[in-house]
Order: sequence, then structure tokens, then C-alpha cells
Amino acid sequence: MTERRGPWYLLTGLIIGLISGLIYAWLLDPVQFVNTSPDSLRPEFKADHRVLIALAYEADGNIVRAGQRLALLGDQDPLVALIAQAEQMQKQKGYERESAALARLAADLQAYQLSVPTAVSAAETPLEQNTQAVVMLNPTATLAQEQMISTPTPTPPQPRPTFTLRPTFTPRPILSAPFILRDRQLICDSNVPQGLLQVLVFDGNGQPVSGIKISITFEQGEEHFYTGLYPEISSGYADYVMQPGTVYSLRVGEGGETVNDLTPQKCPLPTAEEMAKTTATPSADRWGGWKLVFTQK
Repeated sequence: MTERRGPWYLLTGLIIGLISGLIYAWLLDPVQFVNTSPDSLRPEFKADHRVLIALAYEADGNIVRAGQRLALLGDQDPLVALIAQAEQMQKQKGYERESAALARLAADLQAYQLSVPTAVSAAETPLEQNTQAVVMLNPTATLAQEQMISTPTPTPPQPRPTFTLRPTFTPRPILSAPFILRDRQLICDSNVPQGLLQVLVFDGNGQPVSGIKISITFEQGEEHFYTGLYPEISSGYADYVMQPGTVYSLRVGEGGETVNDLTPQKCPLPTAEEMAKTTATPSADRWGGWKLVFTQK
């Protein structure tokens, strides 16, 4: 008698084989990655790697090594990735040191990229070409063409590039002296977002400083942001969007001067001359912001 089996035994064997394979691959002999490159890390581990690079740079100040380590992560633009992570971390509580280190590294990395030597092609004076010389064995003898020994004309050397070195990049030291307010201006510019608080921080020599913590407090709580996240504007620049009707107090650094009574102000209607310079629609309810300039005491 012939025994007829249905398709269920095949499906049962497939399920048992699949489960056995998963148990073996996950529990008995899982895959172990050894000596993998940083660019193969998951995004969250790459973020941890950037923080470690920024903290290491904060300790040793070696911008070349920091740039090389960032390049190993395989980001399309390491500077953009660095700034994006710093902006994200500054919104999270408990990561003040990490976001400040990322901001400082981003600003210094851009400054270093601008100080890299550039090749400048400089033409050199070519050597005089030697005329073709024919060596005669005997001045009275007449030699055939194949008996003559000729010296080939040397090829003039090609111009070699020379390098013009720019000033050597020197990372700025972390500042401990307090910062004080030097200038305060109300900004009513239709090209600037409403209620924008712009902060510029300089050291005692008038140089912009990155990675400086700025604390802003209001009735609902306290927030922090850092200079250096917008290196295309200035390494000492930072901004914050204020809400109308809210009064803020701001302090730059630890122990710096506190600026009180910061709140958006209603801007007057622009004049005809000002309206001709902008394409924005004038509004009587437009809120202006503030521009604060701090320098090291």
C-alpha cells in the first residue's frame, strides 16, 4: 500500500529548520565583528564616536588627529554632521559638556580647513637648450650618418608647484575669565526672524570664541545653547528665538554678567526708503529681536 503524504510535512520541516538556524546563529554561534572600520557603525554609535573625538580634542588640542578620526566615520560632510549633532544635543538636558565640545571642534575644524596650505603654480626659468653635438673621431675623416654619435637635446624641466603657507592654525584655549556686555541693539530687520536673539562672544583680543555656554532663563524654566554652531556667520555666534510676552535673562559663560529684561519689542512701520530695500510685506505686529555683544573682561 502506497502512503500518500500531504504538503504539511514539508512546511513543518521548513519551520523547524528555520527555528534551528536562528537559534544557532543568534545563541550558539553568533556573528562577531572584529577590527571593523568606524564607517560601518550604526548611526547612534557614530554619534557616540563623534562625542569621544570632540572630548579627546578638548584634552589634547590636536585638530589634525581629530579631523582624521572624523574622516574614518565616512560622513559625506564631517563638519555638517558635527554641527547637526551639536545642535541636537544642546536641546537635550545633561549633555552640556558634550554639545560644547562638539561646537568647539566644529568651529576649530572649519578654521583649520581655511588655514591648510594651498598649491600655487610658479613658472621657473627654463634652462637653455643644448644644441645637438656631433662627435667626430677624426677631423679629416668623413663619417657616414650611422657612424655619428649625437647627444640628444635635453627636455626643459617642467615648472614645479610651490606652496604658499598660510598662518599656522593654533586652537584657542578654553577661557575662564567672565564675559561682560559691550553692546545691546534692538534689531527690526524684515530679513531676520521675529524675536531672534543674536549673541556674539569675543575674547580679550577681539577674537570670536566657540564652544561658550550661554544660559537663558525665563518664568517657565532654563535653557542652554552654545557659540560655534554657525561657523559660516562667526565662530563666536549663537542665537535663540524669543517668544512675545516672555521676559528672559541671559548669561554668557560661568560667572559672567547677567542681562535682564530681554523680550521681543514691537517694531515701528518701515519708512518708504526702507520698504524699497526689501520685498517683505510690512506689518504693524512685527516683533523685533536683540543683538548682544559680549567680550572677555
